[in-house]
Amino acid sequence: MNEKVLEIYSELNDLEMIEACGEALCELKNRRIIKTKNTVGDIGEWFVMQFYNEDLKLPNLQEMPIGTKYFDARSEDGKRYTIKTTTTKATGVFHGFNEPNCELPEEQKFEYVVIVVLHPDCFLPQEVYEISWDDFLAHRKWSNSKKAWNLTLNRQLKKEAKLVFKTNAQTV
Repeated sequence: MNEKVLEIYSELNDLEMIEACGEALCELKNRRIIKTKNTVGDIGEWFVMQFYNEDLKLPNLQEMPIGTKYFDARSEDGKRYTIKTTTTKATGVFHGFNEPNCELPEEQKFEYVVIVVLHPDCFLPQEVYEISWDDFLAHRKWSNSKKAWNLTLNRQLKKEAKLVFKTNAQTV
């Protein structure tokens, strides 16, 4: 973690620390990094938008309005990207898809899934993977409790995914 920030935090009492946390969240909202109550997801989406749009080898992405179903960004050539952010090995769920053993064909709702792995303590991006629609279908897992699909970031998925970003800094 940032030494300067740690020094400032160490001088705060508990209530001041809680207040500082609230002020930090307000500032992240003012900067439009956090836009909803899904702080982890918003941080991941913000990072993907910044990173993709600054890297000349990656497509420029346009953020979709809050509430857009099934995808979070669109490239200049019309490709749809859904962005999932995690601090663990599993993504959040994908709603609106056929349940297991459904005979109906699955309607393609996006072209790519971008998976952002944040450090669980400091929320800094550690890795970003990109998979295609077909890879999503091959790797998705059904959650009986949530009645939706998710992805587990296991060795096989990482091997088949495109590694878009990996931090070279050790954090904590």
